[in-house]
Amino acid sequence: MRKIYSSLFTVFAVVMSFGQSFTGTYNFAAVSNGSSGLIDPTPVPTFTGITFGSFSATNPVATQPGANGRFVFDNQPLGAANGATYAALTGSVSATTYYEVTLTPQAGYSVDLTSITFTTQRSNTGVRTYVVRSSVDGYVANLPASISPANANLIAQPGNIFFFNADNNSSQTGSTINLSGFNGLTSPITFRFYGYNAEASGGNFSIDDVVISGNINTLSVADNNIEGLRMYPNPLSGNTLHLTSTQNLNMTIQIIDTLGKTILKSEVINNSVNISSLNSGVYIIKITEDNKTALRKLIVN
Repeated sequence: MRKIYSSLFTVFAVVMSFGQSFTGTYNFAAVSNGSSGLIDPTPVPTFTGITFGSFSATNPVATQPGANGRFVFDNQPLGAANGATYAALTGSVSATTYYEVTLTPQAGYSVDLTSITFTTQRSNTGVRTYVVRSSVDGYVANLPASISPANANLIAQPGNIFFFNADNNSSQTGSTINLSGFNGLTSPITFRFYGYNAEASGGNFSIDDVVISGNINTLSVADNNIEGLRMYPNPLSGNTLHLTSTQNLNMTIQIIDTLGKTILKSEVINNSVNISSLNSGVYIIKITEDNKTALRKLIVN
């Protein structure tokens, strides 16, 4: 029995560890006005366990950045009159105009993402609103938005929409995205930054000093066997845990407490499982799909 608990302790040490924290900063230092194209030529951040992709711009009209040292393009989606209040805006997100970046966990590692912070700027007729979305849900929902530190020139509106409260063209800091629940990632994830409600077609939207933060975890061999495995939300506050994978075959789970005791076994039905019987705490969850297994840390609030 002592040997079993020793093995379980080893599993907890590997899988439950938050690992090494990281920050990757995109400063767009090599962006050149009118010449560097739709892909940021600046060297990307580097960190063992994760591959940072280059920022790129998707814009059906603009082909070159409009300033040095920041990612900025004009011809953003319209929808605002000069100096308009938030209530008077009429525009919406365009599926064909955005900035994006992809992060890829390296083999043998999983990634927990915690936050994105960035600086924004608009021209005098530029966008008044912007949002950030992810590939996790096919770029449907706006990610949780807040202003930190406080900045009276920016407001996080209901629906996680950032609003330029000041109708000026100065650089604004404080845009923050909370990535709670983006844990245990082993597949690429892409983030898109959408600006909209510009006041004129020549109005622009820029981002700068994008800082992506999180933790890198080293996986054991067993942890990396189910391709594209995703478990969410984690930490969990409700009663339902969701699990998906690339193949989405039948799954079963086994939940183990910190003493090595199995406290729940269940099939995963429609990519979800009810864990209302669990108390608050930290657990190991063993996931099995098509004779392949993976181990994950589960935090229940």
